[in-house]
Amino acid sequence: MSERIETAAGSRGKCRFCGISSNTGLLPIGYVCSNQGCQERAQNTCDKTLSCGHMCCGVKGEEKCLPCLHGCPSEAVGKLKQDADDMCMICYTEGLSCAPVIQLGCGHVFHYHCCRKALTKRWSGPRIAFRFMFCSICMNTPISHPNLADVLDPTRELYEDVKRKCLLRLEFENQMKCEALTSSTSKFYQKPLEYAMWKYAYYVCYKCKKAYYGGEAHCAEAVAGNDEYNAAELVCPSCSNVGGAVQLCPKHGTDFTEHKCRYCCSVAIYFCFGTTHFCDSCHNDHQRLTSMSKSQLPQCPAGPRAKPLEGTECPLHVKHPPNGEEFALGCGMCRNVWTF
Repeated sequence: MSERIETAAGSRGKCRFCGISSNTGLLPIGYVCSNQGCQERAQNTCDKTLSCGHMCCGVKGEEKCLPCLHGCPSEAVGKLKQDADDMCMICYTEGLSCAPVIQLGCGHVFHYHCCRKALTKRWSGPRIAFRFMFCSICMNTPISHPNLADVLDPTRELYEDVKRKCLLRLEFENQMKCEALTSSTSKFYQKPLEYAMWKYAYYVCYKCKKAYYGGEAHCAEAVAGNDEYNAAELVCPSCSNVGGAVQLCPKHGTDFTEHKCRYCCSVAIYFCFGTTHFCDSCHNDHQRLTSMSKSQLPQCPAGPRAKPLEGTECPLHVKHPPNGEEFALGCGMCRNVWTF
């Protein structure tokens, strides 16, 4: 809260962000101290005074000011769910009054700069996950504000693309009537989009920046400690088309092009050294696998990390060269549905 105290020494102010009091510098003028951080926050903060006498804690340029963070009633928009002393539930380090805030459609309030940082940083690890773009309290409402359009628009575009590809893959797998969607006891009952987003793992190609399929999510989750990765090695099959082996699908283009992992019978998601496709598990074990000769590798069927599997049926349900060689699977949508 900013305040002004008249004293014999003159006008005394309290910084609206850090709370320091002084009668020198910039405080008596804008209630912002000379600290660089406070000055930067002032550039994005609304400078209007609310009818209750408190300064607006919203973002500069908004058509309508936010309700008072100090709990004062507002005839126009009512009270907020949080107040000035509550911590921002994104950074967990400062109160809401310490920086300009925005209110989401669900009513929850967060620091503007924390929302921007979360949207810029996006997810951790190689697999695309969109939790970062939703309210961190209720997880139901997407972060949205006109001042965040520059970081929101690319994320929304990616989100729509992944949703489209997930639903299309679910349909081609004939999973629209699976038990997970038809059983009333399932958490995905009649929720095909949520189920598809949970079921499939997608990654962003380092070269073309488009989302590409990398297998089922449970396979990616089975590999622990993959938050540290080289983003340059995440290359979609179309951009890693070694020797031009993959032909353009006349129906689906390059959106669903896939390669086989060089060391096992899995769909590849990594392309490294400019020559080699890896699934997630084999990529994490690449030092051992790349030191093995082709004769030392188990032949089909082989599981992740080049472990022999029982039986004779390839998990990909396709005929392919011996493990240790590159092989383009082609368009995943046009192959037999069991190859997914």
